[in-house]
Amino acid sequence: MHQSTKPPVRRAATIGIVVAATAIGSVIGVGASATAATPTEPTTPTSTTTATATPSASPTTETPAPTPSASPTVSASPTPSASPTPSASPAAKDSDSATPAAAPGDGSDLAFTEPSTQAAPLALTATVGTPFSHTFTTTGGDGTVAYAIQDAPSADYTVNVETGELSGTPTTAGTFDFEVVALSGSTQVTEYVRLTVSPSPVVFTEPSTKAKPLALTATAGATFTHTFRTTGGTGSLAYAIQDAPSTDLTVNVETGVLTSTVTTAGTYDFEVVALRGTATATEYVRLTVLPAAPVGVLAIVDTGTPGATVWSVAPGGVISAFTGGGEPLGTVSSIPVQQGGSLEVSGLAVDRFGNPTAPASVGTGFGATVTSSVASDPVVTDPRGDASKVTFPHASDHRLTITQGGASTTFVVAVRPVATAAVATTTGGTGSTLAYTGADETTPLAWALGLLAAGGGILVHRLRRRRA
Repeated sequence: MHQSTKPPVRRAATIGIVVAATAIGSVIGVGASATAATPTEPTTPTSTTTATATPSASPTTETPAPTPSASPTVSASPTPSASPTPSASPAAKDSDSATPAAAPGDGSDLAFTEPSTQAAPLALTATVGTPFSHTFTTTGGDGTVAYAIQDAPSADYTVNVETGELSGTPTTAGTFDFEVVALSGSTQVTEYVRLTVSPSPVVFTEPSTKAKPLALTATAGATFTHTFRTTGGTGSLAYAIQDAPSTDLTVNVETGVLTSTVTTAGTYDFEVVALRGTATATEYVRLTVLPAAPVGVLAIVDTGTPGATVWSVAPGGVISAFTGGGEPLGTVSSIPVQQGGSLEVSGLAVDRFGNPTAPASVGTGFGATVTSSVASDPVVTDPRGDASKVTFPHASDHRLTITQGGASTTFVVAVRPVATAAVATTTGGTGSTLAYTGADETTPLAWALGLLAAGGGILVHRLRRRRA
């Protein structure tokens, strides 16, 4: 769109009238000078008067007198009175010397302070979405200058008619050629302009760096969303996630909404990228997934013998047996132990996904406590609460409860009595032997312990490392 040039035209018309008026005044001034010179020329009437005086001197003797009076006539002749003409001549010279000084006053010396041509326009730059301005100035003129824009790229750009300030907020990237004109008196000059508008860079509204990522927090198993937004750029906008640590993390390509349904607690680092046209931006994100509410304690029970069977007790009390190598052996209703034997119990409070819910580390320990339904069972807990050793002097079913972080789990330990041998008597001199009343489990147990020794501690070690 082109800004209207009516104000400059009106101003030019006014200036033109002033110039015309000035010209007329000059002509009138010259006429006045001519009129003033005219009275000096009528020496002829003076000579006429003189000539009239001459007849009054009728005596012939005074005839020579007219001759002297003729001298005055000569002095009064137009020639002497025309002598002022040389004095007027300097005046004419003065007016000639004033002409060059008067010439700039009509605005003919108007010029822009930043010269340009159509082949070499004035180069200006701007950015889409960023307010832009540039003030054009001129020298010369008749004291009043009006500005206007011609062939404006769009209505986004205007020029202040009085100050010459070009301003606007570009909405389209590209290179645009147009002119800014200045008018003073009857003189108009043109400034050729080439404006290069760059695309606005895409920027996330929540700044981040790789060293200082955007921190977000979610809860395991709970649907979490966060909307990423950007500014700048032109064209359609698309979002994507890079280095996604889990398939449970997604970003909507159109809306920029991040959705998390991650169930494993932990810290996840990744990037979200925004693409608009040829411009891209990266948001560095650190998502911390916290455990859900605790549902109980995940307990690990073993005999303390390397390679022996290891039992895992879920928060609901379900017991799973594993070989020393970590291979599952199925579920059992209770953990077997011989009378007088001991078990080592450790555990962590967990949520429904198995995420530890209470603080625990190698430095502070787990802080779990173990109690038995049989008061006579000795329970020895290490100072940090990492594990408790429970000894079972009496054969029966014992219920152990492990508590940590406000959550607890209870399970059954079946304490089996030690086998006893019956005494056999010999009658009639006939030799007899002792009848064995219990099953000898020593050999099978030793075989089982040896079989499991290779990996019995691995499961416990893995769990403890996870908790740490």
